[in-house]
Amino acid sequence: MKRIGALFPSSGVSEYEIQKVLPEGVSLHVTRIPMNMPTYEAELRMADTVEQSAALLADAMVDIVAFACTAGSFVKGKGHDREIMNRITHATGLPATTTTTAVVAGLKALGIEKLVMLSPYKQEMNELEKTFLGGEGFEVLNYRGLGLADCIQQYDMEPRHWYELIREMQDSQADGYFISCGGIRVVDIINRAEIDLGKPVITSNQALVWHCLRKMGMEKDVAGFGSLMKTPLKT
Repeated sequence: MKRIGALFPSSGVSEYEIQKVLPEGVSLHVTRIPMNMPTYEAELRMADTVEQSAALLADAMVDIVAFACTAGSFVKGKGHDREIMNRITHATGLPATTTTTAVVAGLKALGIEKLVMLSPYKQEMNELEKTFLGGEGFEVLNYRGLGLADCIQQYDMEPRHWYELIREMQDSQADGYFISCGGIRVVDIINRAEIDLGKPVITSNQALVWHCLRKMGMEKDVAGFGSLMKTPLKT
C-alpha cells in the first residue's frame, strides 16, 4: 500500500475529488493548513506552517507529501512551488510536490504549450496564475475566472457547469485546456470534455494525483480521468 499525504486548506471540502482518482493500493491522508478564505492575503500566508504540518504526515509514514492547493503554490510567483517542496523535504526527508508543480509537469508531459484556462478565482488571482504559467514557458491564450467568494461556493458548483463553460471556451489554437483549483468538482467531466474539445484537459486534482503516483514510481495507467493519467512523467 502506498500513502499520499496531503496538506489541505482548512476551509476546503474537496478531498473526495482526490480520492476518486486514486488507483487501488493507494490511500490519501490529510492534514489541514490555515486558509479560511481563498483571498490573496490568505494564500500568501498559507505555507507559513508547512514544516510542522508536513511533520505530522510523516508520522503516518506516507510516501510523499503534497501541498494540495493551486493558488497557494503559485501566489508568490515563479519558484514559490519549488520553495514549498524544498521546505517539506527538508522537514521530513520525504519527496514532495505541490498542485502547481504537478500541473506544470502535466502540461509538459502532454506537450501543451498554448492553453485555455478556466478557474473559480477572482481577477487578481487569475492574473497571477497567467503570469506564473508564462514564466514556466506556457502561453495562456484565453482565461476566465468566476470570482467565487469562498471554498464552499467553489465546491457547490455542479460539475456540468464547468463542463459547459470549458466547452464555450474552445479554441482551435490551443494544445489543451486547464481547469484550475483543487476545491472544485471536475474530475468526472475530464473524459467527456476531452472528447468534445478534441484536446487534453488537465485539472488540479487530477494532475496532483498523477504527479504523486509518478514520483512514487507507479507508472500504471489510471482509466477514467483523462489522457494525463495514461502519460509517463517527463524528466
